[in-house]
Amino acid sequence: MKSEEAPGVTITECASCVDERGAGAAFCEACGRPLTAARPDRADRPLDEVDQVDQHDEPRRGEGGRGEGGRGEGGRDGGGRREGGAADDRACPACGTPAAIGVDGYCGHCGMLAGRPRDHLESVAGAAAAVTDRGRRHHRNEDAVFLGGPAGGIDVVICDGVSASFDPDVASELAAETAGQLLTGSTQPLPARVAAALTAAATAVAALARTGDPRRAASNPACTVVAACVRGAEVGYGWVGDSRAYWLPASGDIVALTEDDSWAAHAIALGADPQAAWRDPKAHAITAWLGADAGPVTPRTDGFTAPGPGHLVLCSDGLWNYLAEPTTFGDTVRAHLAAAAGAPHPLLAAARSLTAFANEAGGADNITVALIPVELTPAS
Repeated sequence: MKSEEAPGVTITECASCVDERGAGAAFCEACGRPLTAARPDRADRPLDEVDQVDQHDEPRRGEGGRGEGGRGEGGRDGGGRREGGAADDRACPACGTPAAIGVDGYCGHCGMLAGRPRDHLESVAGAAAAVTDRGRRHHRNEDAVFLGGPAGGIDVVICDGVSASFDPDVASELAAETAGQLLTGSTQPLPARVAAALTAAATAVAALARTGDPRRAASNPACTVVAACVRGAEVGYGWVGDSRAYWLPASGDIVALTEDDSWAAHAIALGADPQAAWRDPKAHAITAWLGADAGPVTPRTDGFTAPGPGHLVLCSDGLWNYLAEPTTFGDTVRAHLAAAAGAPHPLLAAARSLTAFANEAGGADNITVALIPVELTPAS
């Protein structure tokens, strides 16, 4: 099982924001301050009670065919301090230096974090839409989403980085991009196409542990994945981990398409009381993931022909944790879809409002949701 417990290589802690980093880091990845000895008196404090400089009145948004952007493997230089040219004309909120914010969101003058573009991203592809957001308590967004597809089709991939691993944000971004590109370019039957894409993503993420960085080798980058391929009324989908997919028909009951690869789901399948299983501290420990330490990865895949119009909904646990029961999830999504019906882009508005709902409910994790319309007309 893969838990959210911090791996043994973490030996330093930021005294300002309590973000733990691996051995050898000189600066905090979360806020940019120099790392100091651990401050256990701050360990249990909520993030919004700790002095932060990376909070903004308005999220930074990126719109386009993909929502997985932000930072690739070159986002840090190995010592915790970043270099790079200015990415925009904002003044640093910490030192006031104008136009000092680099492409990774850090001030090139004082090193403090001013915010990353990946903190909040929005994507549209035709009528489909996706939003990914850092949430209220995490220092960075470790979720990633791909939204695209050929004419007449939509492909979507959502990945949730495993926070206990090193570089989970790199893992999720790489997995989403790898799987998404393969989905869009493949001509296989949809479930086989999804299986091949997720297998390729697993291989790519596992390779991150062999890039020569000892921190990655000691704590393998890891993530979950859920993906779907829609061509007219035909839907193929698959997953590894606890990110979810649902079919929400225009009328009728919602259908949970995925089964969590988690300790709680496994215990419930063996006969445990569901409420007791979900209260257990091990409930959210995942039993399958993408990463070098995952062992052989066999994505679970399936497909169906939509019997009528509806929506495919994919999300990370940052949303479904607040709506764990499928019926409650479906009722909530329907309410947000109805409220957004008059918006210029209804599904983007609904995805935004669902993200806001999760943040208002606590925002304890990164939040990602994708809404894909499914019609009965055949794909062209």
